[in-house]
Amino acid sequence: MVQVEEVQLTQNASKRIKLSNIERNELSQLQTHMNAMLAAMEKDRQRLLEDEQTKRVWLEDAVAKRTEELQILNEKLENIARVDSLTGVLNRGSFFETAQHIFLLAQRQKSPASFVLMDLDHFKLINDTFGHFVGDKVLIHFTQTIQKLVRKSDLIGRVGGEEFALFLPDTGSEEAFQLAEKMRKAISESTIEVEGKTVTYRVSIGIEIAQAEDQVIDALFKRADIKLYGAKDKGRDRVEQ
Repeated sequence: MVQVEEVQLTQNASKRIKLSNIERNELSQLQTHMNAMLAAMEKDRQRLLEDEQTKRVWLEDAVAKRTEELQILNEKLENIARVDSLTGVLNRGSFFETAQHIFLLAQRQKSPASFVLMDLDHFKLINDTFGHFVGDKVLIHFTQTIQKLVRKSDLIGRVGGEEFALFLPDTGSEEAFQLAEKMRKAISESTIEVEGKTVTYRVSIGIEIAQAEDQVIDALFKRADIKLYGAKDKGRDRVEQ
């Protein structure tokens, strides 16, 4: 009874009942039965522990997989929040936020920077004549065309319906004008074939150079906007600086 009580108190199923000087009687049978029961309990306990470990590993793997999926989803959501879904360039908010950081760095380093604002000429007429599907194809064609001409360090954003902006770090007045003229010419010489329809279009461009006193990118944007509408007033399909 003392040994049985010890097993009960310690809850140790690995212990065995050992009686000294016993004969083959009911007491010995009871010992054998008790030890067999303890062995079965220990085996069950080990199996439960193994099952628990298996479940723990499965749960850890499941959590790791869900965490990875959540991270991928968050990255996709972040990308959706930053990128224009049609053209794949930065949307307005992300463009100005990123451009502001790069601009302040350029100002601290006293390096030149330029802001280029571009607007597709008579874009409403393209939509009205050919439909919005063709209009979307024109916007995609435009972004793909200018992306081939800019550097990796240059920032491109869609800041309006048919209005796009470039922020060019380490770029002075002459370099910005040459790039803008190259883009204008590439667009004016290109054609788009959509569902058997041939579409041509043009772009007007305004350029503004950062001044030493400038602190916000919005200042460059406003001045470039004035230059852009100067290009529109002078007949479109031109670059104003």
